[in-house]
Amino acid sequence: MPPLDVWFEPSSDLRIAQNFQLQLQRSHLHARSKSKLIQVPIEDLRPTQMAVGMRAVAAKREKVERRARSRRKLKCFLEERPIPAVLGPGEDFFIIDHHHLSLALLKSEVEEAWVDVIADFSHLPRKRFLRQMTTLGLLHPYDAHGQPVSPSKLPETLKELRADPYRDLAWSVRKAGGFAKSGKPYEEFRWADFFRARIPRATVRRDFEYAHRHAMRLSASREAVRMPGYIGQ
Repeated sequence: MPPLDVWFEPSSDLRIAQNFQLQLQRSHLHARSKSKLIQVPIEDLRPTQMAVGMRAVAAKREKVERRARSRRKLKCFLEERPIPAVLGPGEDFFIIDHHHLSLALLKSEVEEAWVDVIADFSHLPRKRFLRQMTTLGLLHPYDAHGQPVSPSKLPETLKELRADPYRDLAWSVRKAGGFAKSGKPYEEFRWADFFRARIPRATVRRDFEYAHRHAMRLSASREAVRMPGYIGQ
């Protein structure tokens, strides 16, 4: 799918956003040609969310640093995992996925990554750009406690991403087979909020393994039947 250069007026009808997300999912079913990707300094990437799971970042960082011992292996690793982004005002790259990998690369002092520009909204004024990204479901303006914030408060750099232990909980449950990838936008955020409402934050911080076991049980319960990627018993 070539980069999209379009402007949709915000609408209460979510069909526009749903159609865009469908196009996005289809575009990533097949590997993009390397000639369509561009190399961008990691420090120039802008997040579209406020928080990540730091355990997940550490796991990604371990993978990166194992491959960093060989320039060839690291190059192949990054080419196989292009970071999808939207080109925004000021020619900034707003990444819409792979936040954990991006922060891991930054922490590992990798200077550049391959970026797949899936849309070009650089002609829009900043307010209209943020409104457009919100309409298309490409922003997740919620803080590390799951509380909504203004899209204008999103971090400007990867260094500003905050730690959300419930993102780690959702990540660990998915890795353990508690739920499957569904392809729906922000599915791990939804699971993080599901666990946030049922497991005290102090428990997750004090005893992550216990919280993980509890979350695994919850993920298979009838309470979770409407969650994306639900597997059940």
